[in-house]
Amino acid sequence: MKKDVKLWVKDCQVEVEEGEESVQLPFRTTPDLPEDATVKWDCYKLSYSTVHLYGNRSDRPEKQDQDYKDRTEMKKDLLKTGDLSLTLKHPKETDTGTYWCEVYNKDGDRLRVKTVELKVKAKQQ
Repeated sequence: MKKDVKLWVKDCQVEVEEGEESVQLPFRTTPDLPEDATVKWDCYKLSYSTVHLYGNRSDRPEKQDQDYKDRTEMKKDLLKTGDLSLTLKHPKETDTGTYWCEVYNKDGDRLRVKTVELKVKAKQQ
Protein backbone atom coordinates (compact mmCIF):
# COMPACT_ATOMS: atom_id res chain seq x y z
CA MET A 1 0.00 0.00 0.00
CA LYS A 2 1.35 3.44 -0.92
CA LYS A 3 0.09 6.95 -0.26
CA ASP A 4 1.33 10.35 -1.45
CA VAL A 5 1.09 13.25 0.95
CA LYS A 6 1.77 16.88 0.06
CA LEU A 7 2.85 19.14 2.88
CA TRP A 8 2.80 22.91 2.43
CA VAL A 9 4.78 24.75 5.07
CA LYS A 10 4.27 28.48 5.24
CA ASP A 11 7.27 30.59 6.21
CA CYS A 12 6.98 32.56 9.38
CA GLN A 13 5.76 36.08 8.58
CA VAL A 14 6.22 39.05 10.91
CA GLU A 15 4.74 42.48 10.29
CA VAL A 16 5.53 45.66 12.18
CA GLU A 17 5.12 49.40 11.68
CA GLU A 18 8.15 51.62 11.20
CA GLY A 19 8.95 53.54 14.37
CA GLU A 20 8.31 50.64 16.76
CA GLU A 21 11.01 50.15 19.38
CA SER A 22 11.84 46.63 18.15
CA VAL A 23 10.59 43.51 16.40
CA GLN A 24 11.39 39.89 17.17
CA LEU A 25 12.19 37.35 14.48
CA PRO A 26 11.23 34.08 16.20
CA PHE A 27 13.24 30.87 16.18
CA ARG A 28 12.87 28.26 18.89
CA THR A 29 14.50 24.87 18.61
CA THR A 30 15.57 22.03 20.86
CA PRO A 31 18.05 22.99 23.61
CA ASP A 32 20.62 20.35 22.64
CA LEU A 33 22.92 22.44 20.45
CA PRO A 34 26.67 21.98 20.84
CA GLU A 35 28.52 24.64 22.85
CA ASP A 36 30.74 25.44 19.88
CA ALA A 37 27.84 25.99 17.44
CA THR A 38 27.70 29.08 15.23
CA VAL A 39 24.40 30.91 14.78
CA LYS A 40 24.10 33.23 11.79
CA TRP A 41 21.17 35.47 10.85
CA ASP A 42 21.26 36.73 7.25
CA CYS A 43 18.92 38.82 5.13
CA TYR A 44 18.24 39.07 1.45
CA LYS A 45 16.86 42.34 0.12
CA LEU A 46 18.78 43.48 -2.95
CA SER A 47 21.84 41.56 -1.83
CA TYR A 48 22.88 39.28 1.03
CA SER A 49 23.72 40.85 4.38
CA THR A 50 24.92 39.34 7.64
CA VAL A 51 22.48 40.61 10.23
CA HIS A 52 23.91 38.96 13.36
CA LEU A 53 26.60 36.37 14.06
CA TYR A 54 27.09 34.36 17.23
CA GLY A 55 30.20 32.19 17.32
CA ASN A 56 32.95 31.16 19.72
CA ARG A 57 30.42 31.56 22.55
CA SER A 58 29.82 35.28 21.94
CA ASP A 59 28.30 37.84 19.57
CA ARG A 60 30.53 38.86 16.66
CA PRO A 61 29.50 42.45 15.79
CA GLU A 62 32.58 42.95 13.60
CA LYS A 63 31.09 40.41 11.15
CA GLN A 64 27.70 42.07 10.68
CA ASP A 65 26.61 44.45 7.95
CA GLN A 66 26.94 48.15 8.90
CA ASP A 67 23.19 48.71 8.47
CA TYR A 68 22.53 46.40 11.45
CA LYS A 69 25.29 47.70 13.76
CA ASP A 70 23.98 48.21 17.32
CA ARG A 71 20.46 47.18 16.23
CA THR A 72 20.43 43.42 16.86
CA GLU A 73 20.31 41.33 19.99
CA MET A 74 19.99 37.66 20.90
CA LYS A 75 19.18 36.15 24.27
CA LYS A 76 21.85 34.97 26.68
CA ASP A 77 22.46 31.20 26.88
CA LEU A 78 20.80 30.78 23.48
CA LEU A 79 22.46 27.42 22.79
CA LYS A 80 21.32 26.02 26.15
CA THR A 81 17.71 27.27 25.87
CA GLY A 82 17.26 26.78 22.12
CA ASP A 83 15.80 30.29 21.78
CA LEU A 84 17.63 31.65 18.73
CA SER A 85 15.17 34.50 18.18
CA LEU A 86 16.63 37.78 16.96
CA THR A 87 15.51 41.19 18.19
CA LEU A 88 15.88 43.95 15.61
CA LYS A 89 15.77 47.40 17.18
CA HIS A 90 14.22 50.43 15.49
CA PRO A 91 12.92 48.60 12.40
CA LYS A 92 12.88 50.65 9.19
CA GLU A 93 10.89 50.15 6.01
CA THR A 94 14.18 49.23 4.30
CA ASP A 95 14.51 46.25 6.72
CA THR A 96 11.69 44.49 4.86
CA GLY A 97 13.00 41.24 3.42
CA THR A 98 13.63 37.52 3.85
CA TYR A 99 15.66 36.67 6.95
CA TRP A 100 17.03 33.25 7.76
CA CYS A 101 18.92 31.76 10.61
CA GLU A 102 21.35 28.90 10.19
CA VAL A 103 23.09 26.92 12.91
CA TYR A 104 26.37 25.16 12.15
CA ASN A 105 28.59 22.85 14.15
CA LYS A 106 32.37 23.30 14.29
CA ASP A 107 32.79 21.13 11.17
CA GLY A 108 30.50 23.42 9.15
CA ASP A 109 27.57 20.99 9.05
CA ARG A 110 24.23 22.78 9.07
CA LEU A 111 22.20 21.65 12.08
CA ARG A 112 19.14 23.93 11.91
CA VAL A 113 17.61 26.52 9.60
CA LYS A 114 14.62 28.87 9.84
CA THR A 115 13.26 31.49 7.45
CA VAL A 116 11.28 34.56 8.51
CA GLU A 117 9.61 37.09 6.20
CA LEU A 118 9.71 40.57 7.72
CA LYS A 119 7.45 43.36 6.48
CA VAL A 120 8.03 46.81 7.95
CA LYS A 121 5.16 49.10 6.99
CA ALA A 122 5.59 52.84 6.56
CA LYS A 123 4.44 54.80 9.59
CA GLN A 124 0.87 56.07 9.29
CA GLN A 125 0.66 59.85 9.27
